[in-house]
Amino acid sequence: MLNRRALYTSVVDPERRKTLLALIEIAEANSPTACWDDARAMDLLRSQSSAAELRELGMDERLVEHIFAESHAG
Repeated sequence: MLNRRALYTSVVDPERRKTLLALIEIAEANSPTACWDDARAMDLLRSQSSAAELRELGMDERLVEHIFAESHAG
């Protein structure tokens, strides 16, 4: 889950942080009705951020690895 403590020490711009956190929450959702949103959020996170940035924001390491797995590289 999201490590909220990381948010207070982050150097990520506040507006960008809000966007990335919203995408992280969508990507972490585990609901059959959210499947498309999950995939879209992961695509956006992959294209708009780096693994290091997501780690800084407290994203779960397993999800970071899943988002940036070689099978997703285009």
